[in-house]
Amino acid sequence: MTEPVEAPNLTLSIVSDSEEFAAMADEWRALSAQASTCFFMSWEWHYTWWQIYATRVDRLYLVRLTHEGKLVGLLPMYTNRCGYTFRRTLLFLGTGEARDDEVATEYLDVIAHPDYEVAVADRAIDWLAGCDDWSNVELRFLLDDALLRQAYWRRDDVFMVERHVGFRYRVDLSQDESMHMEKKSKSRQKRLERSRRALVKDGGLEQFSVTSAIELDQAFKQLKELNHERQANKRRKSVFASEKFRTFHRQLTQRLFDLNAVDIHQFKLGTKLLAVLYCFYDEKTCYYYQSGFSKREANRYMPLTFAHLAEIERNRSKQRDYYDLMRAEPPSYKEDFGCETTPMVTVFIFCTHWRLIRFNFRTAIRRKMVTLAARLGVKRSL
Repeated sequence: MTEPVEAPNLTLSIVSDSEEFAAMADEWRALSAQASTCFFMSWEWHYTWWQIYATRVDRLYLVRLTHEGKLVGLLPMYTNRCGYTFRRTLLFLGTGEARDDEVATEYLDVIAHPDYEVAVADRAIDWLAGCDDWSNVELRFLLDDALLRQAYWRRDDVFMVERHVGFRYRVDLSQDESMHMEKKSKSRQKRLERSRRALVKDGGLEQFSVTSAIELDQAFKQLKELNHERQANKRRKSVFASEKFRTFHRQLTQRLFDLNAVDIHQFKLGTKLLAVLYCFYDEKTCYYYQSGFSKREANRYMPLTFAHLAEIERNRSKQRDYYDLMRAEPPSYKEDFGCETTPMVTVFIFCTHWRLIRFNFRTAIRRKMVTLAARLGVKRSL
């Protein structure tokens, strides 16, 4: 690897037009390939999100950082209005939707050429903390080793606060299945073995992948139905109930299909569909995103667990490094797969110390109200 390049005088420019955004696809992909970014920082994900979720009051801020004419950094942001006020919040693209429409964009960061990471991240923090057109900045779902997080911790002039928001759960595929099984409790191992014998006895679980656009559309419908069945059993609303969510993913999967970056895997016992996994891919990682399974068969076959195990083995055979189950708060069923965990944070940056004090005050009041409601038996709505 080459030594980092000293580049204190990066040129910063802003793309704020949707047509220019569309035209950035090739240079975005080229920089992402050099930076080894995760799938959720791809042009396809961000451009599709902006097409579906942007409102007429949102403003696009695609920050381009160049050195001697060469693109070395990208920071995809936008502002939205805070309720009915004139205050604006600056957020990562892919975040800030209504809760019912949320697509769970995670692991975001500045996209930086590896030779310019420090310079790009420092310049990005300078711009974020400038607060010319917004009252505060909200950086959701950062990993603790994110370049932006490293950059603001190098500074003592940034008014910010962090909030813990869970952990990334990720399976290291350099370890074989037996190592994961050893981490399970004895009772869990026995139940898995009992379900495995039942599957074998009844014909074995077969995995099918999508091979055409027509199959992709059909698999998406099956995913929606089984996800609804899974969530209804928990008395929760399926994310597929949101029209925006469905439109986003239908457009996204069409863009990704020819790039071999998406699949909807179906797991069948004979002709009976037991489970569906919706996954994204980049060079090193398979990202498990959504799923559904037949609740009627759950006790006998544990279909979702065995679907995960099959997909883990498939990606291990393809020599990927990780099977990423994404963010969760413990305790989580994801712990059953022997995952490594990485803390995640949301960061709030303010242009003045007074705004930081006011934010902390409002947060403290909100926590007291939630605590009081819990004591009175009032449940928060999902």
